[in-house]
Amino acid sequence: MIISKLSDSEPVLNLKDLFQEEVSEKEFEVKLNQLPERAKRANLKLLEEIQTVLRKCTHLNDNQRLMYCESQRYFMKQYLREMNKPH
Repeated sequence: MIISKLSDSEPVLNLKDLFQEEVSEKEFEVKLNQLPERAKRANLKLLEEIQTVLRKCTHLNDNQRLMYCESQRYFMKQYLREMNKPH
């Protein structure tokens, strides 16, 4: 737990370092470049999870299967869009 020293002359100014993280431009650029890769992995993971549900859950009715298939189609489009983006 973080405790502020209220007896300090400027307790709010002493806390500002906790909330304002200094990020260099280089670090920011690296993090920004990692976003598309994270999006690809996240979409692929969702696709795999949806496929697992469709394969293993035999109790789903036709409407539920259709919903999962539509979700799978959406995330497949997102994944392919990310894969086909020029870098």
